[in-house]
Amino acid sequence: MAKKFRCTVCGYIYEGDEAPEQCPLCKASKDKFVEVVEQEGDLTFVTEHKLGDGKGSSEELWKGLNDHFMGECSEVGMYLAMSRQADREGYPEIAEAFKRYAFEEAEHASKFAELIGEVVWDTKTNLYKRMNAESGACEDKMRLARMAKEQNLDAVHDTVHEMAKDEARHGAGFQGLYKRYFGK
Repeated sequence: MAKKFRCTVCGYIYEGDEAPEQCPLCKASKDKFVEVVEQEGDLTFVTEHKLGDGKGSSEELWKGLNDHFMGECSEVGMYLAMSRQADREGYPEIAEAFKRYAFEEAEHASKFAELIGEVVWDTKTNLYKRMNAESGACEDKMRLARMAKEQNLDAVHDTVHEMAKDEARHGAGFQGLYKRYFGK
Protein backbone atom coordinates (compact mmCIF):
# COMPACT_ATOMS: atom_id res chain seq x y z
CA MET A 1 0.00 0.00 0.00
CA ALA A 2 1.35 3.42 -0.99
CA LYS A 3 2.23 5.97 1.65
CA LYS A 4 0.83 9.50 1.72
CA PHE A 5 3.00 12.59 1.94
CA ARG A 6 1.78 16.16 2.52
CA CYS A 7 3.56 19.25 1.24
CA THR A 8 3.94 21.57 4.24
CA VAL A 9 3.98 24.58 1.92
CA CYS A 10 0.72 24.15 -0.02
CA GLY A 11 -0.96 21.08 1.48
CA TYR A 12 -0.76 18.90 -1.63
CA ILE A 13 -1.09 15.16 -0.85
CA TYR A 14 1.16 12.80 -2.80
CA GLU A 15 0.79 9.01 -2.78
CA GLY A 16 3.80 6.81 -3.39
CA ASP A 17 6.62 4.89 -1.75
CA GLU A 18 8.45 8.13 -0.92
CA ALA A 19 7.88 11.86 -1.27
CA PRO A 20 8.37 13.35 -4.75
CA GLU A 21 11.53 15.29 -5.54
CA GLN A 22 9.41 18.38 -6.06
CA CYS A 23 5.80 19.33 -5.29
CA PRO A 24 3.86 19.35 -8.57
CA LEU A 25 1.79 22.32 -7.37
CA CYS A 26 4.08 24.77 -5.58
CA LYS A 27 7.46 23.33 -6.64
CA ALA A 28 8.66 22.96 -3.03
CA SER A 29 11.56 20.54 -2.58
CA LYS A 30 11.29 16.99 -1.24
CA ASP A 31 12.36 18.05 2.27
CA LYS A 32 9.13 20.07 2.60
CA PHE A 33 7.03 16.87 2.58
CA VAL A 34 5.97 15.00 5.71
CA GLU A 35 4.47 11.55 5.85
CA VAL A 36 0.77 11.47 6.65
CA VAL A 37 0.12 8.89 9.34
CA GLU A 38 -3.48 7.70 9.55
CA GLN A 39 -4.74 7.92 13.10
CA GLU A 40 -7.35 5.61 14.53
CA GLY A 41 -10.05 7.01 16.78
CA ASP A 42 -10.91 10.62 17.42
CA LEU A 43 -8.54 13.39 16.44
CA THR A 44 -6.83 15.37 19.16
CA PHE A 45 -5.98 19.05 18.92
CA VAL A 46 -3.28 20.95 20.77
CA THR A 47 -5.58 23.98 21.04
CA GLU A 48 -9.19 24.81 20.29
CA HIS A 49 -11.92 27.32 21.08
CA LYS A 50 -13.98 26.40 24.12
CA LEU A 51 -17.03 28.04 25.62
CA GLY A 52 -16.44 29.90 28.85
CA ASP A 53 -12.67 30.32 28.70
CA GLY A 54 -13.14 33.73 30.36
CA LYS A 55 -14.90 32.30 33.40
CA GLY A 56 -12.89 32.54 36.58
CA SER A 57 -11.09 35.69 35.43
CA SER A 58 -10.73 38.78 37.60
CA GLU A 59 -13.80 40.95 38.14
CA GLU A 60 -12.27 43.69 35.96
CA LEU A 61 -11.51 41.32 33.07
CA TRP A 62 -14.95 39.68 33.31
CA LYS A 63 -16.64 43.10 33.19
CA GLY A 64 -14.49 44.07 30.22
CA LEU A 65 -15.40 40.90 28.32
CA ASN A 66 -19.11 41.52 28.93
CA ASP A 67 -18.87 45.23 28.09
CA HIS A 68 -17.07 44.50 24.85
CA PHE A 69 -19.61 41.82 23.91
CA MET A 70 -22.42 44.37 24.28
CA GLY A 71 -20.41 47.04 22.46
CA GLU A 72 -19.63 44.78 19.51
CA CYS A 73 -23.30 43.77 19.26
CA SER A 74 -24.34 47.43 19.19
CA GLU A 75 -21.75 48.28 16.55
CA VAL A 76 -23.19 45.68 14.18
CA GLY A 77 -26.54 47.44 14.12
CA MET A 78 -25.02 50.91 13.96
CA TYR A 79 -22.69 50.02 11.09
CA LEU A 80 -25.49 48.44 9.08
CA ALA A 81 -27.62 51.55 9.63
CA MET A 82 -24.66 53.70 8.55
CA SER A 83 -24.30 51.49 5.47
CA ARG A 84 -27.92 52.10 4.54
CA GLN A 85 -27.45 55.84 5.03
CA ALA A 86 -24.34 55.87 2.83
CA ASP A 87 -26.34 54.07 0.11
CA ARG A 88 -29.11 56.67 0.37
CA GLU A 89 -26.52 59.42 -0.04
CA GLY A 90 -25.02 57.75 -3.10
CA TYR A 91 -21.83 56.33 -1.59
CA PRO A 92 -22.00 52.61 -2.43
CA GLU A 93 -18.32 51.94 -1.66
CA ILE A 94 -18.67 53.46 1.80
CA ALA A 95 -21.87 51.45 2.30
CA GLU A 96 -20.00 48.24 1.48
CA ALA A 97 -17.18 49.14 3.86
CA PHE A 98 -19.69 49.65 6.68
CA LYS A 99 -21.30 46.28 5.85
CA ARG A 100 -17.93 44.52 5.88
CA TYR A 101 -16.98 46.14 9.18
CA ALA A 102 -20.37 45.19 10.64
CA PHE A 103 -19.65 41.57 9.82
CA GLU A 104 -16.23 41.85 11.47
CA GLU A 105 -17.85 43.38 14.57
CA ALA A 106 -20.31 40.45 14.58
CA GLU A 107 -17.32 38.10 14.52
CA HIS A 108 -15.83 39.95 17.48
CA ALA A 109 -19.14 39.71 19.35
CA SER A 110 -19.32 35.97 18.69
CA LYS A 111 -15.82 35.47 20.09
CA PHE A 112 -16.67 37.45 23.22
CA ALA A 113 -19.85 35.36 23.56
CA GLU A 114 -17.75 32.20 23.42
CA LEU A 115 -15.30 33.53 26.01
CA ILE A 116 -18.14 34.51 28.34
CA GLY A 117 -19.91 31.20 27.76
CA GLU A 118 -23.23 32.38 29.17
CA VAL A 119 -25.13 33.05 25.94
CA VAL A 120 -23.97 30.08 23.85
CA TRP A 121 -24.68 26.48 24.80
CA ASP A 122 -24.81 23.17 22.97
CA THR A 123 -26.57 23.30 19.60
CA LYS A 124 -29.82 21.72 20.80
CA THR A 125 -30.12 24.27 23.61
CA ASN A 126 -29.12 27.12 21.29
CA LEU A 127 -31.88 26.22 18.81
CA TYR A 128 -34.48 25.80 21.54
CA LYS A 129 -33.64 29.08 23.26
CA ARG A 130 -33.42 31.06 20.03
CA MET A 131 -36.68 29.73 18.53
CA ASN A 132 -38.47 30.82 21.71
CA ALA A 133 -36.61 34.14 21.85
CA GLU A 134 -37.55 34.89 18.23
CA SER A 135 -41.20 34.14 19.05
CA GLY A 136 -41.03 36.60 21.93
CA ALA A 137 -39.25 39.19 19.79
CA CYS A 138 -41.96 38.82 17.13
CA GLU A 139 -44.68 39.39 19.71
CA ASP A 140 -42.98 42.43 21.24
CA LYS A 141 -42.23 44.01 17.87
CA MET A 142 -45.91 43.65 16.96
CA ARG A 143 -46.76 45.44 20.22
CA LEU A 144 -44.47 48.30 19.19
CA ALA A 145 -45.87 48.31 15.65
CA ARG A 146 -49.44 48.63 16.98
CA MET A 147 -48.33 51.44 19.29
CA ALA A 148 -46.73 53.26 16.35
CA LYS A 149 -49.91 52.81 14.30
CA GLU A 150 -52.00 54.31 17.12
CA GLN A 151 -49.66 57.32 17.09
CA ASN A 152 -49.99 57.66 13.29
CA LEU A 153 -46.29 56.90 12.80
CA ASP A 154 -46.71 54.88 9.63
CA ALA A 155 -42.99 54.59 8.78
CA VAL A 156 -42.23 53.27 12.27
CA HIS A 157 -45.20 50.89 12.11
CA ASP A 158 -44.26 49.54 8.69
CA THR A 159 -40.59 49.03 9.57
CA VAL A 160 -41.19 47.37 12.94
CA HIS A 161 -44.06 45.27 11.52
CA GLU A 162 -41.72 43.98 8.80
CA MET A 163 -39.09 43.17 11.43
CA ALA A 164 -41.72 41.22 13.39
CA LYS A 165 -42.28 39.11 10.28
CA ASP A 166 -38.52 38.54 10.04
CA GLU A 167 -38.46 37.37 13.67
CA ALA A 168 -41.31 34.96 12.90
CA ARG A 169 -39.35 33.59 9.94
CA HIS A 170 -36.24 33.18 12.09
CA GLY A 171 -38.22 31.42 14.81
CA ALA A 172 -39.91 29.10 12.32
CA GLY A 173 -36.55 28.27 10.77
CA PHE A 174 -35.02 27.48 14.15
CA GLN A 175 -38.07 25.42 15.13
CA GLY A 176 -37.87 23.44 11.88
CA LEU A 177 -34.20 22.69 12.47
CA TYR A 178 -34.88 21.77 16.09
CA LYS A 179 -37.58 19.30 15.06
CA ARG A 180 -35.49 17.91 12.21
CA TYR A 181 -32.36 17.27 14.23
CA PHE A 182 -33.73 16.70 17.71
CA GLY A 183 -37.15 15.23 16.92
CA LYS A 184 -39.35 17.34 19.15
